Amino acid sequence: MPKAAMAMKMGVCDGALVVVLQLAWALVGGQVRYSVPEEAKAGTVVGRLAQDLGLEAGEPEARRLRLVSQGRRASVEVSGASGALVVSSRLDREELCGKSAPCSLRLEVLVERPLRVFHVELEVTDINDNAPVFPAARKNLSIAEMSLPGSRFPLEGASDADVGPNAQLSYSLIPSEHFALDLQKNEEEGESLFLVLRKPLDRETMPIHRLVLTASDGGRPPLTGTMELVISVLDANDNAPQFNQSVYKVQLPENSESGTIVYRVTATDLDEGTNRDVSYSLQSLFPQDGRDVFGIDRNSGEIRLQGDIDFEDIGVYRLQVDAADQGSPPLSGHCKVVVEVLDVNDNAPDVVVTSLSVPVPEDAAVGTVVALLSVSDRDSGANGRVRCTVWPPAPFGLVSTFAGSYSLVLREALDRERVSEYELEVRAEDGGAPPLRASRDLRVPVSDVNDNAPAFAQAVYTVLARENNAAGAELARLWARDPDEAGNGRVSYSVAESGVGAAVSGVGWRPASSYVSVDAESGRLWALQPLDYEELQVLQFEVRAVDAGEPALCGNTTVQLFVLDENDNAPVLLPPAGGGPGVGAAGSAASGADSLALWAWASWGAPAGQVLAKIRAVDADSGYNAWLRYELWEPRGKGPFRVGLYSGEVSTTRALEEADGPLQRLVIVVRDHGEPARSATATLSVSLVEGAEAALVATSSGSLGAGLRPAQSGALAAASAATTTNVWLVVAICVVSSLFLLAVVLYGAARWAPRSAVLSGPGPATLVCASEVGSWSYSQRQSRSLCVTDGAGKSDLMVFSPNFPPPPCPSVGNGSAGKGPSVSPVASAASVPSSCVEAENGDKRWYYDWMIDTVRTKHQGPGIRDECGRVSRIDNILCGWLGLENEFAQLVSQGPVLPGTQRGGQSRPLAEADAVGHQVPLLAVKTLEACERRQLLPEPASDRAAAENRAGPDRCEAMGVCVGALLVLVLQLAWVLVGGQVRYSVPEEAKAGTVVGRLAQDLGLEASEPEARRLRLVSQGRRASVEVSGASGALVVSSRLDREELCGKSAPCSLRLEVLVERPLRVFHVELEVTDINDNAPVFSVKEEAHNIAESSLPGSRFPLEGASDADVGANAQLSYSLSPSEHFGLDIQKTEEEGESLFLVLRKSLDRETMPIHHLVLTATDGGRPPLTSTVELVISVLDANDNAPQFNQSVYKVKVLESSEPGTLLITLSATDLDEGISSDVMYLFSKHVTTEVKEMFSIDENKGEMRLRGNLDYEEKDSYEIAIEARDKGFPPLSGHCRLVVEVLDVNDNAPEVWVTSLSVPVPEDAAVGTVVALLSVSDRDSGANGRVRCTVWPSAPFDLVSTFAGSHSLVLREALDRERVSEYDVEVRAEDGGSPPLRASRGLRVPVSDVNDNAPAFAQAVYTVLARENNAAGAELARLWARDPDEAGNGRVSYSVAESGGRAAVSGVGWRPASSYVSVDAESGRLWALQPLDYEELQVLQFEVRAVDAGEPALCGNATVQLFVLDENDNAPVLLPPAGGGPGAKAAGSAASGADSLALWAWATWGAPAGQVLAKIRAVDADSGYNAWLRYELWEPRGKGPFRVGLYSGEPKHPNPDWRYSASLRAGMQSAVHMEEAGILRGGPGGPDQQWPTVSSATTEPEAGEVSPPVGAGVNSNSWTFKFGPGNPKQSGPGELPDKFIIPGSPAIISIRQEPPNSQIDKSDFITFGKKEETKKKKKKKKGNKTQEKKEKGNSTTENSDQ
Repeated sequence: MPKAAMAMKMGVCDGALVVVLQLAWALVGGQVRYSVPEEAKAGTVVGRLAQDLGLEAGEPEARRLRLVSQGRRASVEVSGASGALVVSSRLDREELCGKSAPCSLRLEVLVERPLRVFHVELEVTDINDNAPVFPAARKNLSIAEMSLPGSRFPLEGASDADVGPNAQLSYSLIPSEHFALDLQKNEEEGESLFLVLRKPLDRETMPIHRLVLTASDGGRPPLTGTMELVISVLDANDNAPQFNQSVYKVQLPENSESGTIVYRVTATDLDEGTNRDVSYSLQSLFPQDGRDVFGIDRNSGEIRLQGDIDFEDIGVYRLQVDAADQGSPPLSGHCKVVVEVLDVNDNAPDVVVTSLSVPVPEDAAVGTVVALLSVSDRDSGANGRVRCTVWPPAPFGLVSTFAGSYSLVLREALDRERVSEYELEVRAEDGGAPPLRASRDLRVPVSDVNDNAPAFAQAVYTVLARENNAAGAELARLWARDPDEAGNGRVSYSVAESGVGAAVSGVGWRPASSYVSVDAESGRLWALQPLDYEELQVLQFEVRAVDAGEPALCGNTTVQLFVLDENDNAPVLLPPAGGGPGVGAAGSAASGADSLALWAWASWGAPAGQVLAKIRAVDADSGYNAWLRYELWEPRGKGPFRVGLYSGEVSTTRALEEADGPLQRLVIVVRDHGEPARSATATLSVSLVEGAEAALVATSSGSLGAGLRPAQSGALAAASAATTTNVWLVVAICVVSSLFLLAVVLYGAARWAPRSAVLSGPGPATLVCASEVGSWSYSQRQSRSLCVTDGAGKSDLMVFSPNFPPPPCPSVGNGSAGKGPSVSPVASAASVPSSCVEAENGDKRWYYDWMIDTVRTKHQGPGIRDECGRVSRIDNILCGWLGLENEFAQLVSQGPVLPGTQRGGQSRPLAEADAVGHQVPLLAVKTLEACERRQLLPEPASDRAAAENRAGPDRCEAMGVCVGALLVLVLQLAWVLVGGQVRYSVPEEAKAGTVVGRLAQDLGLEASEPEARRLRLVSQGRRASVEVSGASGALVVSSRLDREELCGKSAPCSLRLEVLVERPLRVFHVELEVTDINDNAPVFSVKEEAHNIAESSLPGSRFPLEGASDADVGANAQLSYSLSPSEHFGLDIQKTEEEGESLFLVLRKSLDRETMPIHHLVLTATDGGRPPLTSTVELVISVLDANDNAPQFNQSVYKVKVLESSEPGTLLITLSATDLDEGISSDVMYLFSKHVTTEVKEMFSIDENKGEMRLRGNLDYEEKDSYEIAIEARDKGFPPLSGHCRLVVEVLDVNDNAPEVWVTSLSVPVPEDAAVGTVVALLSVSDRDSGANGRVRCTVWPSAPFDLVSTFAGSHSLVLREALDRERVSEYDVEVRAEDGGSPPLRASRGLRVPVSDVNDNAPAFAQAVYTVLARENNAAGAELARLWARDPDEAGNGRVSYSVAESGGRAAVSGVGWRPASSYVSVDAESGRLWALQPLDYEELQVLQFEVRAVDAGEPALCGNATVQLFVLDENDNAPVLLPPAGGGPGAKAAGSAASGADSLALWAWATWGAPAGQVLAKIRAVDADSGYNAWLRYELWEPRGKGPFRVGLYSGEPKHPNPDWRYSASLRAGMQSAVHMEEAGILRGGPGGPDQQWPTVSSATTEPEAGEVSPPVGAGVNSNSWTFKFGPGNPKQSGPGELPDKFIIPGSPAIISIRQEPPNSQIDKSDFITFGKKEETKKKKKKKKGNKTQEKKEKGNSTTENSDQ
């Protein structure tokens, strides 16, 4: 097109012009420069920009001349009308450029049409518009009063935002006599300002100085700024804190909670500031154990309780409190606080079991000591007085034996079977308010004594057992209870053999053990043999239960065993009464199947109910099992006879007739009622005769019974035997009844008759008495046999023990006191002496026991108690041999009598309230009096004879006993007088083995008693360090005896010991006092004590010292002190009752640290012992220096260079300052100056101790390239002094900033016909780095069709380099890449999306030049035939297509009508391109319609495209076949309808000869169809006759012939159906068994040669919808194998064919897997190439008339 070419040429010319202008601009520098002062008013003209750029008058506004700023507000703009550069807003140089000079602004100016960029540089000049500014309006300085003249103090100068001369500053200070100003300038350090001290300061004269510092700049006129200096003079610390009291006394209850305020001390200081701030601390505490008990608040002085205090541990605390000020050096004052702990009732009594003697035998005597207890309470006074009780109060009681010691004694007799264990609670309660209680649980088990015999739950057990039981079967389980435990309660069972048994029929009496046995352990009763009720009905015997105690006790019970009958005997038939012959037994009774044959006669006409015979039977069983019933078994039904159910009588039911026959045979069954029932059978033959014959038979039978006669010759003997059996049955019943009656009598006699069967062992027997409570008192057990006698509820037990002396009870019968009673081996409870019972029931039994035990050691050792609980040998000595039994019995019964308590000539028994310590001696007095009376008074006559029989040694022995009793009396009396306690004293540190005292002798024990009675020591809670010697009974030292360890500072040191002896258990109290010796030297808490004293301390100052402590007591603990000689210090000791002893170090002379910085003294403590012991402590006194030197740096300015990429934590420099002072005054810490900004503190950090300066934040050279930091070094003195320096940090640039690319202007979209060189975008590229790191190179990617052109430093233009085509690329993603010159280089990119706008340069185009459309005839009007689509690559309106049918050349030839236009048949939708049918099509009228469709777009100008459409009309089967007459028009043809109706019929005749061969053609049916193709393809079927007839018709030829039996058709349907189908000759596809038939058209190969098969898929099926598997008949000669299948089949009348893919012969896959469609013409060409022309012509033919076409 000429216009487009001309536009392209013009664009090229314009691009050349742009290049020329850009080149010229580059030659002249491409930049305009202007200058304007800051603060210029808005609207001020900076320059004529449009004119300077060469623009005409109208161009600035027409081409949109405008300003583009790069990152910051420019404050200038371009005037739209004139194109001048004017000021738009406030222009502040300091805001725009800061301290940078000169201040140049870089601007970009844009013009459009075409797009161009220009650069403008604007310089803003400075004016003096900013006054000097100090960091703060007021600065506070603190200067020590002791600072020397000439001291310099740095000041921070002012700053001025202006530059040049306007920023040059000068300083001035108002006049002052103390201070002046010094300004130092040099190139390295810059400008430094200092405040110089000219005259010493005096805080008392002027504590605060106020000065004004003025700064002036160099502008015209100059501007000034001021700052007020407030200088505070710091006071010196010259006053120590003072308490208002030297000693404070406080009382504190011991139950005070933690946190309780004890006291608040207050100290005052006259100094100012921190010198008067007082902090409190606890310096020392006595005792040392209480250091964690108290705490003091450092600020308030509140002393609080922070631990637990206990009056019982420590009663008084002495605290030393120091009050120190915060000066340097700090000064302190001191005081003492004495805390007295008040006792409260906070300790419950403590109950300790020191000895426990368990278990207690249940026959223990009253008064037996069970346990010893110690009760204590740590509280004092009433809070420590304890009362004790025991709960429950019975059967035990508490007896106080000494202060804090108790004995648990037995008050009542015990019975283990009633209570086997006692849970006792010993309760203790103190006298506090409220009282505190404690308890101790004691478990006192009672040991068992065999005092209970086994007892059965029943006296008589009734046991039921069935007969015929199995041997070993369990019959019953017996159980006897014995409340004793262990062996005493372990019971064994046995069957008693004496007098028990059973009367057995035919055997006599047999023992019970032959029938039953009992398990010795479990008591199970077993059957030894099967029981027979007929033999034994009742068995009675006794079972004995014996325990395993010593002696063993036993119990009995009677067992009655009743045998229950079982149905084990069948009924037995008896002969008729009279025992006549004729009775025969056919079995035995035992077998249960006995039978008997009987005869009877009856006369004709006998009336109903006449008894003809009676069946008799008996059963050996009893009861229900022997109850018999009779049943008529034969004949059954309604006969003339019946039998009585229980009588056995056979009678007539009606009158007998001749019709009943001459003979009747009856079978009768006899059954019992047992389970299972047993039976016997009797056969009765009844003869029917005339009346006279019946009478004759009755007469001849005699005694055989009515109507009965024997059946055989031996019947009479059998009857006799049955009679004998009945007699014996009666005898047996009588015998059984007699036995039962005898058993009942014997059982009653055994039940209530007394038993006396006792077995005794050898030797003389000793009677053992058992009271009703069942307690045994005999201590030694022997093997005995026991039995229970009848009597009370609990029988007495009689035990015979061999080889024991007779009891000491008074004589019974002819017995004497010395020999003992004579007791019969078998005795009753009545024969027990009454004195035994009296002794058992004595109320004061335990007094008697104590007396016996006391005197026992004087004679022959422990005595042997008899069965009544009395001692045999000692009683014989005291009561029998001395004849004092009466006096002693009276003494025991009345109880002890106190001397002087007789009233009216009678003595008062001792009551419980009387002291226990008085009872024992009174018994001894009574015993002694009895002995004296025995020796002085004449003996009774009865005793004199016995005394004459005694030998001389016996009298001497009796005198020895009396002397021993007197000795006991003296010892006991002395014991009472001294209070029942032995006291000893021993010095501490006594060697092991030192004898403390003869304990056994002091307690009244003989030489052998301490070891025999196990004399031992029991300590209460702490190690006693003493023990009892087992052999001598002396109390000796066992280990180191340290009084300080045992008692601490308590005096005197008394140890309370308990001494125990056994047999019987007794407790004694021993008090051991450990005396002090001077074995502990004074001890200081430390070996070296350090003190710090300020050099400025005044003479007379006092400093408290901690004294020594001595673990001894008394004079050994009295201490004196001395100090080594010193001219500066002395010692002062103050003693008062309230404060106690206080030790002070006194300063006598002023100190001088420079002369002697440290003083060493020795403090000596000496005790008052002999010889005295000493101890020393070294006092190290350090003189504290005054802080008079400030720290000094070795440089005033430090310079450091650091890379901006340095990480946080990087070490920059280590600063160092030195201080000439000592101690903390020389310790320097490094700080930032107060004037350092927050920015610097966030960027840097400094170590206070080391002076290490480290990087804290992230540096950025682009933001700030240098830092100036003021550093201060401050010492820790008071007041602290400081030194100063400056640190300059220079930041070095690194390549850490990537280039930045900005799009300042973007002109999109770009028309696709834009000229080469068109500017698309303007870009600005920058890099914040400097030098090579900031130089940037730019490129664009992809390199086509755009390019970058550099217009100025950092500015680029994106221009078009090649022509565009939107249809090829509608949009470009362009990436502008920038890379700096650093190492390594950093890169950045900016993506640009450049869309291309459309131009209508493409016409619509159809996908096909020719479209083939298939349409079925008879379609509906308006049916859619096809959809056409034309593509236009343009967009929007340029690509919007509309469709229409072209009228030119679109016509069709119609049969019978001629040519008609296409628009009369079809139309096309303008928007969608859909092709519609305007009317129904008829294949017979129109077969093909060809026309053109036009597509037009909506562009300017519009473009169009065309396509040809060929419309093929497809035939529909709308015409029925029409039968034709035979060829030649022969006779026999008759038409029965019209062809048009589709239901024509025709009658034809044909002739066939007999014997015609199979396959012979008889006739040919001819028909024609008006349709075409597949619809006109006809097939013929033989309708009648059906079945296998002699004729068939060719499927497609219409020729009747014989069928081919060798052909098979088979097919498999896939995808479309889920079942198999079969194809038959009729062309019908049947779906599986029961499936519907589907009439689908068939498709066959159009060939004249036989093929291997036919295919019948549904027409119009889609791809892969169906597939087939073929099977072929074996008789087909043309088929050599499955591989010769035709691979393609043609559908007649359609342009499509069916293609079948074949698989190998043995493949598991179907022969044809899918069906495809293709054009017929193409298929024909392929087949011609494959098979040749001849084969192809055969396949293209229509319907074949050959025989092979049927196949």
